[in-house]
Amino acid sequence: MTEGDKQAYAGMIEDGKYKVRVAPGAALVEIRASRPVPGKFEEVNPGEPEQVGEMYIPEKYNSRTELKVTVASPKEDQNFDLTAN
Repeated sequence: MTEGDKQAYAGMIEDGKYKVRVAPGAALVEIRASRPVPGKFEEVNPGEPEQVGEMYIPEKYNSRTELKVTVASPKEDQNFDLTAN
């Protein structure tokens, strides 16, 4: 998400790698991921139980992110080393 215009971009993380096309400039980075909670279901629609998911990436990388990046070129690599706390 760029800081000025609040444009959001998203991409999937697969095997620890991601690819996202973004416009050049400064941006805040939010990293989110969820996983199913074994044995927990909720009925969103009557008679249709759905597995409950949980977010497992710490808030400091998403809703309270301090990750910032400046994208200079279209094919620039950006890596983020995440820690559990």
